Amino acid sequence: MAKMQADETPSSSPSSSLKRSEFVVEEYAEASLQQGKSLGQVHKELSIKVREVRQDLHDLINKRYEDFLALNTSLSGIDSTINDVRPLLGTLTSEIKRTHEDFSAKLEYIDSRLAYRSAIREKKQMLRLFIDLSQLIDRVESILQESQFLSTVAEGSSMEYIKCLERAAVDLGQIRYFVSKGSNYPFVQMAANKMQAIEETLHRALEVFLCSQIGRYLGGQHMDSGSLIACCLRTYSTLEEDEKAEEIMRNQLVRPFMLDLLVDKVSQNQLSGIGKGMGLDPKVFESIVHQILEFVRNVAVPLTNAIHNELSSPIYQHLDTRVFWQEISASIISALPLVFVPGIPDRFHQNYLTARHLMDEFSRIFTLAAAGTQVNGENSGADTKTSVLDSSCFAEFSRKWQLSAYFSICKKHALSVILKDSAGQQSSPLKDDGAYAGTKYSSELPDGRKGGNGDEQRVNAKLEKDKMDTLKRQYLLRRDWAAGAVWAIEYCWSSEIYLEPLAANFWHLTLQIVSWYEQMTDERISQLAVKDSPELAKNTAIGGQEIGELLDHIHDMYVLKHQLVAYTKSVIFEKLSQSTETGAVVHHSSPNAAADRDSVAAEAAVSGNAENLETDIVQRLEPLQRTCSYALKNMGAALVASSCSNLGSQIRRATSQFRHTNREPPTTPSSFTSKLFAALKSIETQFLATQNANEDGGGGGEMDSSGMAGEHEFRDRTRAMLRAETCAGISQEMAKACTEALATISKTEASLQRLRKTRVYAGGSSGAASDREQSKKQQALDESALVPADVDLRGKALSSDNDKIRRQIWLDVTEVGRIIDDHGAHAHDEYSDLVETIAPLGPA
Repeated sequence: MAKMQADETPSSSPSSSLKRSEFVVEEYAEASLQQGKSLGQVHKELSIKVREVRQDLHDLINKRYEDFLALNTSLSGIDSTINDVRPLLGTLTSEIKRTHEDFSAKLEYIDSRLAYRSAIREKKQMLRLFIDLSQLIDRVESILQESQFLSTVAEGSSMEYIKCLERAAVDLGQIRYFVSKGSNYPFVQMAANKMQAIEETLHRALEVFLCSQIGRYLGGQHMDSGSLIACCLRTYSTLEEDEKAEEIMRNQLVRPFMLDLLVDKVSQNQLSGIGKGMGLDPKVFESIVHQILEFVRNVAVPLTNAIHNELSSPIYQHLDTRVFWQEISASIISALPLVFVPGIPDRFHQNYLTARHLMDEFSRIFTLAAAGTQVNGENSGADTKTSVLDSSCFAEFSRKWQLSAYFSICKKHALSVILKDSAGQQSSPLKDDGAYAGTKYSSELPDGRKGGNGDEQRVNAKLEKDKMDTLKRQYLLRRDWAAGAVWAIEYCWSSEIYLEPLAANFWHLTLQIVSWYEQMTDERISQLAVKDSPELAKNTAIGGQEIGELLDHIHDMYVLKHQLVAYTKSVIFEKLSQSTETGAVVHHSSPNAAADRDSVAAEAAVSGNAENLETDIVQRLEPLQRTCSYALKNMGAALVASSCSNLGSQIRRATSQFRHTNREPPTTPSSFTSKLFAALKSIETQFLATQNANEDGGGGGEMDSSGMAGEHEFRDRTRAMLRAETCAGISQEMAKACTEALATISKTEASLQRLRKTRVYAGGSSGAASDREQSKKQQALDESALVPADVDLRGKALSSDNDKIRRQIWLDVTEVGRIIDDHGAHAHDEYSDLVETIAPLGPA
C-alpha cells in the first residue's frame, strides 16, 4: 500500500523518484530543486542509481542466461530475408499508386456529370415554377374578370361571385407560396408585382361585396345575406385576413347603429339641462342599453348563428365579443365619458347597474344562442352561469367605471352623518390603514379636541331628528351614536348604494363604523363609570342623569350587537356571497397592505359561512362589552357606598332602643334593612323594567326579534351583574358593621364581669390568686368572640339587654340574607361566616 501511494503521488523527494520503476527526469529534478540539493548530491544519487540498474541487469541475464543466448540464434538470417522481400514490396507500391490515379480520374468525371444533371434539374424546376406561376396568375386574372362580370348581372349570381373570389383567394395563396419559394429569381420578382396588384383587386372586391351584403342584411334579408357574409369571411380566412374582416364588420355593421343611437340620446341628455360633470340621466342610459340589447337579439345573434352554421373553423367563434361587444363598449366609452364619473352618486349607481345588466344580458343572450334556445325575451329560462363568454372580455369596460371615486363619496357621506366637528368640517377617526383590526382609532378632532367627551351634538348633524327618532324606535335604541351607526351601515348595504364589485370595501367600512362606535361609547362609559365617582354616587336616586346615560349606552351596545349580527347574517353575508360567486369582488379602495388583508379576510370568511362574519362583528364589540361589565361593577360599588354610608350608625340606633328601656324582645328586623336595597330597586324600576319610558314613548315603530333579544340580554345581564355586585357589597358591609357591634357587646360584657370578679377577689381567699388568673384567660376569650361560648339564645326567654340586642342583630342579618336570596344573588363570604357564627342568637 505504501508503494502504491508513492507511485500515485508526484515525487515528494528525489529518493522516492529513484526508487520508482519508471524514472521520470522532470519529477526528479523538480523534487531536488524543491529540497535545494547541490549538483554533487544529485550526481551521487544518480551514480548509485546507475549501479543498481546495472546490477539488476546482470542479475536478470544470469537468471535467464539460456534465453539470452537463444535470442542471438533466433535472429540469425533475418537480414537476408529482408533483402529478398524488399523488391516485391517496391513493385506492390507502384501498382497501388497507379490504381489510385485511375480511380481519381474516373471520380472527377462522375462529379462533373452529376453537377451537369443538377443544373439541368434546377433549370427544369425553375421553368416549372415559372410555368405554374404564370398559369396561376392567368387563372386568377380570369377569375377576377369573371367575378366582375358576375357582379354586373342579377342578384342571384352573388353566390357564384363569392365562390369565384374564394377560388381566387385559394390561388393567391399558392402564388404567395411560389413567390416566397423563388424570391431570388428575377422573373419571380416581376411576378410579385402582379401578385400585389391581384391582391389589392381581390381585397377591394371582397370589401365591397362584404359591405353590400351587410347592407342587405340590415335591410332584412337575413337568410341569404347571412350565408353570403359567412362565405366572405371564409375567403378572408383563406387570405389570413380575418382581423380585417372583423374590422369591416365593426365599421359597417355595429358602428353606424351606435353612432345614430348615441348621438340622438346624448343630444336629448344635453337638452334636458344636465350640467357638465353631473353624469348621464339614468333613464337615457337605460333606453340606450335597451336598444343595444334589441340590436343584439335581432341582428347580432341571427348573423353569428348563420356564420357558425356555415363555417366550422374556430377562427370566427368569437364574433360576439371581437365584433359586437368590442364596438359597443368602445362607442359608449367614446361618446359617453361622463357616465363613468360619479358626479352624482345616485345616477352613477343606477347607470352602473344598467351597465351590469347590459353585460349580463349580452352574455346570457349569446349563451342561449349557443345552446340553441330562443332569445326573444329577457326572461328566457336558461342557466346563465354556464356562459360561453369569458368575463375578461368585459374587463376593459368595467375598469372605466370609477368605482373607487364612487366608494369614496359614499364613505364620506356615511361618515359625515356619524362625525362632524364644531366648524362643520367632516373629520373621522376611521383610518384606512387597517388599524381597526384589534386596535382603537384615534379620536382626535382637527381642532385638537378629543372625541368621546359626551358631546353628541356633533353626531348625526345632517340626519334629521325625526329620522333619528324613527331609528331609535325601530331598533329600541336610546342614544344617537348607536342610531347613527345603524343608519351608516344600512346606508352602505342599501340597494341604492351597494355595488357588487365594492363588496369587500363596504365590509371594510362596516367594520370601521363598528370600531368607531365601540371606541366612542367605550370612552364615554369609561368617563361615566369611574370607580367611587361622586357624580355616580350622588345620582343613584330615581332621575339620576349619569346613571341613565350609562345604562342607555350599555343597553344600546347589547341591542346593536344583536341587530348587527342579524343584519350580517341576513343581508351582508348574502351580498358578499353573491359577489364571490360572480367574481365581482374588486378592491378599489385598498391603498395599503392592511386593507388588502382585511378584504382577503372578508372573502375567506365568505368562503366559510356567515358565522365568520358574525364573529368579526362580535370581536370588535368585545372591548366595549368588557368596559360595560367594568362599568356595572363600578355602578354596584357606587350603590353599595351610597346605601351603606351610615350603616354603622343605623345598627347602633336600632340596638340602642333595648338598652335600659325594658322593652320586649325584638321579633322583626329593623326597618333600615329593606332601605339598603332601595337604590338598586329604584334603578331596576326606572331603567330595567320590562316596559320603560323609552319604549313607550316611541312612534309605533316595530322591533324585530334580534333587537328584542338584545333588549332581553341587556336587562338580564345588567340586572344580574348589578344585583351580584350590590348584594355582595351590602352583605360585606353588613357583616363588618354587625361584627363590630357584636364585638362591642362582648367587650362590654367582659369588662363588667371582670369588674364584678375583681370585687369578689378583693375579699381575699386562699385560692384567689389562681382563680384570678383563670378569670383573666376566660375574659380574653370572651372579648375576642362575637358570641361568647356561654351565650345561646335558642329556645330561651330573653331577659338581658345584651341578649335582646344580639337577637335584633340576628334578625337584621337574617333579613338581609332573605332579601339577597329574593334577588337571586349570593352574599359575600364574610357575611356567610357571620351567619354561621351568630346561629346561637336565633330563636330556635
